[in-house]
Amino acid sequence: LGSQDGPADGAIILDLNEDPMNPSLAGFFDSYYLHDGMARGDTLWGSAIYEGLLVAIDVSDKSNPVIIGSTQTSCSFTHNAWVSDDGNYVFTTDEQQDCNIGAYDVSNVSDIQQTDFIQSWNNENSPVIPHNTHVRGDYLFTSYYTSGVTVVDASDPYNLIEIAYYDTSPNYD
Repeated sequence: LGSQDGPADGAIILDLNEDPMNPSLAGFFDSYYLHDGMARGDTLWGSAIYEGLLVAIDVSDKSNPVIIGSTQTSCSFTHNAWVSDDGNYVFTTDEQQDCNIGAYDVSNVSDIQQTDFIQSWNNENSPVIPHNTHVRGDYLFTSYYTSGVTVVDASDPYNLIEIAYYDTSPNYD
């Protein structure tokens, strides 16, 4: 993912089945530049950062990926997307000052709906900028530039609750 100025300005899809050490080219996605993404099954969840979109892409035919759903994220600068274990929700970050972790119901991929968003505790002397969020069970683990790392209880994606944080940037308040 994150291919720019290469054979595609979006995502390069590689086939690792025959020879994982020497993958072959299986296809391209080039409708948008995808800064980050996660594939589960035949769906690629892409972060089209410059469009501010979470994009669901059907990659069952690797040579012909098709957008099957998309939605604007809360700060319109979609940096990262990670799907829940049950596949019904996707969580995103927008990599800009004072932005959020977003939760989206993707059970109907053609009608993606935001369910909630949360912003971490705020440093008074530096901006809160989320970087990446990842799912483990019912929890989101999110890194921030100067605010450290947070743990959010996402067991109810309609009510995200920060339950822990650790400041990894002691030089900031």
